Amino acid sequence: MSAMISQCIGRASARRLRPFTVSAFVLASIAMSSGLAAQTVTPAPQESAPEAVDPIAGDPATALVEVSLGDWKVKTAIADKLSRKVSDIPLTVKVSPEVAGDVCPLDRGDLDQQVVISPTRTCAAKKTSDALESEIRKVMPAQ
Repeated sequence: MSAMISQCIGRASARRLRPFTVSAFVLASIAMSSGLAAQTVTPAPQESAPEAVDPIAGDPATALVEVSLGDWKVKTAIADKLSRKVSDIPLTVKVSPEVAGDVCPLDRGDLDQQVVISPTRTCAAKKTSDALESEIRKVMPAQ
């Protein structure tokens, strides 16, 4: 085998090939002479992956809506009501479509139409409600 490698290197250097080409050539030669290249590997049977659960596929009416709490007036009002710092209030919170319909300037039809575009429905809160504050309390860490 070493004679074969020497012969391969001699041919490669005569052709002035780059070193990495010589290395690849030598490795391929070794693999072929040892029978490694001739072996075939049969892939193991794969188990079928569990299907992803689409939250909207079941019932779009019950899918949650991600409400943005970026409006400064809304965020400060919620912080005051919950006796927390403004920086403690999350940027978004997932709520039911009914709560989103109350605090966002979208009607229910607009939220339902978003299902066609994306599985995540979104809106920006422009006012606050007791139900929204309750959902925010659930996701905020204890003080």
